[in-house]
Amino acid sequence: MNEFFSIFNPDWWMDENNNALQMGDAILFLLFLLPIAYLFIYSLASLRKYKNPYPNADVKHRFLVLFTTLHDGKEVIHSINSFLDTQDYPREKYDIAVAATQLPEDDLVTLLQMPVNIVVPDKENCTKLYAIQQVMERYSPNEYDMVIIFNSDNRVVPNALDLFNNAYYSGCDSIQAHRMAENLNTSIAVLTAASEEINNHIFRKGQVNLGFSSALIGSGMAFDFAMFHQIAPTLKGSDFSKAMEVALLEQNIYTEYLEEIVCYSKKKDSAYGYSEERQRWLSSQYSSTFLALKRLPLAFLQGRWDYCNKLVQWIMPSRLLLIGLTILVAIGMTFLDWTLCFKWYVLIAAIAATFLMAMPEGEIARHFRKAIWAMPILIFTSMFSHIGRLFSRKKSKK
Repeated sequence: MNEFFSIFNPDWWMDENNNALQMGDAILFLLFLLPIAYLFIYSLASLRKYKNPYPNADVKHRFLVLFTTLHDGKEVIHSINSFLDTQDYPREKYDIAVAATQLPEDDLVTLLQMPVNIVVPDKENCTKLYAIQQVMERYSPNEYDMVIIFNSDNRVVPNALDLFNNAYYSGCDSIQAHRMAENLNTSIAVLTAASEEINNHIFRKGQVNLGFSSALIGSGMAFDFAMFHQIAPTLKGSDFSKAMEVALLEQNIYTEYLEEIVCYSKKKDSAYGYSEERQRWLSSQYSSTFLALKRLPLAFLQGRWDYCNKLVQWIMPSRLLLIGLTILVAIGMTFLDWTLCFKWYVLIAAIAATFLMAMPEGEIARHFRKAIWAMPILIFTSMFSHIGRLFSRKKSKK
């Protein structure tokens, strides 16, 4: 028993006779190397130039365009007006629906005067998933060909429906558009916008280039209507994207990524807003991690590689947390045993190269150079959000 408690003594780790520091360093390095290598491979794959593979369709399919909104009615009104004013697609070939949750009365009155179908969920406090399920109950399976799901703040390029239509006509039943930040007004907004673009390149463009399904992102998504009508009632949990990804992959349905369908959204522009968003993300991240650990062995034995890829992705820590922990371990090893630290700095360089490859050219990249000073804020916010989540869970149990 005394030998066990000796591991809490710093001198035990520094004792060269038991090689504990070297073994611990090797195990830690392997644990960090695997997710970084994963990200590096997909980042490298994302460098291939995008070319839309789908020719113009001979048929104009019918779409249900669904906007989900919570509280902010004026935002969704603006987005719907923008959609109606800019889309090149024939107006008689699409309808607009709104899942209106907790909207002010004056905003509901305005929506009633617009050419949209309004569905108010029967629960005042409900998840986005439940609101979508309520909307789908109002329609029959064959009423439309595709459903497109947007958030209340989303604006899309004028040819979005045409591009969705071309891909659907060629056989795509699940499509993810390219969601991009609209606001770059603060350093935090720029960094979160850059993070989303990096995710687009790694988890969408990179994965599709290597033959895997694109990750879903929560909006700018299009699905075969009959398929979604069947799947929607079976979805569970608070995270609509993750629930939908599982349902699609369990049925071996591939998700395409169309980079040129740009879907603009507003990003959090303060550290407090980013922290709130992180807490919501963490609420589903822990459960999805345990689900992935549970299902990965069977999926691997069955040879369901697309499903395995998604489960591995869920097990991985967030990018900012990975950066922060790698830097901390590298600094720690420098002080404990400088001969062990060099490979950690190589790993930090690999992370930097990974994200630089995935960083797109253009306005976000130009702003990123000026906003990089705020990176430590996001890293520490990401790290402490995990700690805050643990303490909040302990309090809730009490």
